[in-house]
Amino acid sequence: MNQTEYYNKPPQYIEEEEELNIDWMALIVKAWKGRKFIVICTFVFACLGVVSALLSKRQWNVSVTLAPEMAQKNAGGMSGIASMLGMSSLNLGNSTDALNITLFPDICSSTPFLTSLFDVPVTPYTSPKALKNGEKPKEPRSLYKYITKEDEPKGFFASIMESIFGAEKDTTTIVNISHLTPKQMSVVKVLGRSISANVDKKTGITTVGVTMDDPAITTQMADSVCRRLQDYVIKYRTQKATEDFVYYTKLAEEAHQKLIEAQDAYAQSVDYDRSVILQTVNSEKQRLQDEATLASQIYTQMEQQKEMARARIQEEKPVFAVIQPATMPENPAGKGRKMTVLMFIALGLIISLAWKCYAEEVTLNLWTDFKSKMKE
Repeated sequence: MNQTEYYNKPPQYIEEEEELNIDWMALIVKAWKGRKFIVICTFVFACLGVVSALLSKRQWNVSVTLAPEMAQKNAGGMSGIASMLGMSSLNLGNSTDALNITLFPDICSSTPFLTSLFDVPVTPYTSPKALKNGEKPKEPRSLYKYITKEDEPKGFFASIMESIFGAEKDTTTIVNISHLTPKQMSVVKVLGRSISANVDKKTGITTVGVTMDDPAITTQMADSVCRRLQDYVIKYRTQKATEDFVYYTKLAEEAHQKLIEAQDAYAQSVDYDRSVILQTVNSEKQRLQDEATLASQIYTQMEQQKEMARARIQEEKPVFAVIQPATMPENPAGKGRKMTVLMFIALGLIISLAWKCYAEEVTLNLWTDFKSKMKE
């Protein structure tokens, strides 16, 4: 752009170009002059990063891959049983399933599911070297106590804080989903951050991941979460069939009792009225026989319904194929400590460069203006 075109531009465009025109060479010179400060500041932040990384607990991750069979296209097996029992007119297939695999992540993060894990027994990791040196394996405890550290001795600062502010009074062991205590809620939040579930909607493959600060407990929890998830789904899928089985079992018992009473009444009528030829007696005898026959038919139908419900419990039970079981990890998850150190180094470098290239000069100018105004 020549000088004539520059001055022919409106003033606002000239000001914008002047503002965007950064003197990079001047910034480089300032950074070079303050290189000692930049190096020292970056080194200090690197040391802080190392300390922070060493104080932070290492995290371990275990993943379990499941292939659940959630939906059944038809009830072929049940249809065959129904046909054998003469009940082929029943509609046993194509039922709507309200619980599908896409809800697995929501189930794993729900409060009822997380609180059901409080009583899971876990055993902290003891290294083979420690066992070889004579150290005893750590005692198992519940997951709730492990997270809240109730069984561990309190540190010096915790003892001082307890003596000043008093001991925590939250000793409730009963879990009320609608009204959790602050300590129970904190454990739920920790578990919610530690447990994850991802579902591939195309294949139905479900990956359950657990991240915690102990490799043995992480492995145990991954296995427990998968088993609890399977139990949760199995209980839901078989709940209706189980209720039907209990209902028909009750009806079958009642029908059996009525059948016994009807047969006893008919047998007594036949025994006592064997020589009587009155029509009224014969009519009463026929009525009792009909009642006994009807009671027998009802009892047979109820028994068939009960056996159908029993078979349907097994038919509705989903199958979970464990593709990748829970195995104890050999290395911590990710590169948490290295990333922490690198983040502190980058932060120290950015702060020192910003100070030397811009903030130092601005601060000195402000301080000079402040002193000049104070002298006036």
